[in-house]
Amino acid sequence: MPKIKKPKKPLEMSQLEKRIIELEETIEQKLKRYQEIKKDYLCFPFLGVDITTTVVDDIFQDLRTKYQECNGRLNIIVDSGGGDIDAAYNLAMLFRKYGTIELNFIVPRWAKSAATLLVCSGDKIFMSPIAELGPLDPQITQFNLLEGRIERFSPLHIEATLNMIRQEFEKGNDKFAQGLMERLQFPLTLGGFIKYHEIGEQYLVKLLETRMFKGGKKKGDAKAIAKILNKGYADHGFCINIDEAKSIGLDVEDLEGEELDVVWEIHGLNRERKKLQEEIRGSKVTEKIKDLPPGLLDKLLKPLQERLQAEIHQTTKEEM
Repeated sequence: MPKIKKPKKPLEMSQLEKRIIELEETIEQKLKRYQEIKKDYLCFPFLGVDITTTVVDDIFQDLRTKYQECNGRLNIIVDSGGGDIDAAYNLAMLFRKYGTIELNFIVPRWAKSAATLLVCSGDKIFMSPIAELGPLDPQITQFNLLEGRIERFSPLHIEATLNMIRQEFEKGNDKFAQGLMERLQFPLTLGGFIKYHEIGEQYLVKLLETRMFKGGKKKGDAKAIAKILNKGYADHGFCINIDEAKSIGLDVEDLEGEELDVVWEIHGLNRERKKLQEEIRGSKVTEKIKDLPPGLLDKLLKPLQERLQAEIHQTTKEEM
């Protein structure tokens, strides 16, 4: 009779934390190897990070304490799904203060949304064969009071909805159009939501014109690129790979050879580290909420579950 394999025992928390430390040490070694390959360039890891105002503070502290000897040539390895557009612009200007001679961004896999704005702030972008940038149309999260659920949408959706309502009125379908209007959320702020597009466009034009296209060294039209990245794609998760990035006029090069090998190893190590960190956080949350009354827990979890499902849907689309 064949032996039944026992399921592997889950790692204890101490083992998870030990593995994370090992991964961080290996990532540090790989970063040193990448700097050896690039010789005159310092390398800064921006890995698995959402762009927030707090992150700007953390990066500033790291740069002032660890990169004081920067010679003006700086490579940033970016793996980020995006975040706050204002924080991304602030961070871009901060990196420029250290990469005064040359500032390059290396993307092994993701630099989506606000992270796309960030990587457009340097001289060049280096991308792996499967790296992705993404559209800059802002994503708005609001609670739908009528239906009691969280909604996530883009100003592009608002414009499409208003156009649909206008067309229904023109067709004589007044009742249908009026019904759509009555279901609009926050009608007084719709104009403000639509104006969010201008923020990303203005930031991107400023960044492109003052670095990547400065002094006419490139023929790319910064304003045209900004318009495409803000309004030219049907979905926020659109895959802007290296060929697409080149076609819209960005200064992008292939990440190849040993550089690709080392950067891809760093990406894989960081992916494992992030997964373990999430496992630890999940265990801590479960421990904290297990004694809450079931009824209260259900009320707390409902909006969180809806938001999680939306994030899973977005992540699934990005990983397909």
